[in-house]
Amino acid sequence: MRIKNVIRIAAFTVRDELHSRSFFLLAALSVLFVLMIRGCFNADMVVNDQRLDSLTIGWTASMAAFHAISAAGVLIGILLGMRVFHRDNDNGMTVTILSKPIRRIEYISGKVIGVWILSYALVFLLHLTVYLIMIFKTGGRISWFIPASFLISLNVLFSVISVLLFSLIMPDIIAALSAMAIAAVSYISDSIFAVSRTELVKSFMEQIQQNELSVALWRIIWPKIASLQFFATSLIKDENFFVMGPLHPVFNILIFCVVAFFLLYWRYTKEEIR
Repeated sequence: MRIKNVIRIAAFTVRDELHSRSFFLLAALSVLFVLMIRGCFNADMVVNDQRLDSLTIGWTASMAAFHAISAAGVLIGILLGMRVFHRDNDNGMTVTILSKPIRRIEYISGKVIGVWILSYALVFLLHLTVYLIMIFKTGGRISWFIPASFLISLNVLFSVISVLLFSLIMPDIIAALSAMAIAAVSYISDSIFAVSRTELVKSFMEQIQQNELSVALWRIIWPKIASLQFFATSLIKDENFFVMGPLHPVFNILIFCVVAFFLLYWRYTKEEIR
């Protein structure tokens, strides 16, 4: 595989996506979201008859924004990747590219990298914006906020590869919905597990004389999209992180990315290029 060809295809993919209306719509909605949360950093709030300072409010708002942007990043990757192959086929770009000395593995690698870079770039810019708002509005810095954002790029990568794979075997809309369903199940399952590890739930389980809630095997091997996000926030908060099963969510998502990519490559080799 020639890296130069992969880079060229990735660069072309980024330029192609920048010409699509969907990207600018997503960017506009993202900017609107950031503008909406700016007011949260100036809020004056009283909890239990105690007035919260701007630093505490800013910290809470930043963490909420981090979660929202991270989850949106998965959606962005899916929406930008759902029509990549079909759009290239429709405008004849696939034939043009593959008629040159470019292998299919180079083509799909460039497509994956291009959509991934563009999707995560938008996510990173939003995270960075929230980080800078926190600094300018409150004067406080959040350690590990930006490094934690880099971990979210793995979730974005998996969402891109999965929707590209699904788009080869089903209509674009169904492919996007299928990828969203995988993410939704992960958020529901992993959130339930995270809540079950809180002190409140543990004390309740002790009162009813029951041990920890059992975890089904399918939940252990399911893509840990939400768990990876929770791990990222645990680094920011400097809190303990509990793993569902023997495999850390970072390795879980990495394995799923590799498996999904090879399935994508195998399926694409069966495609008839017209």
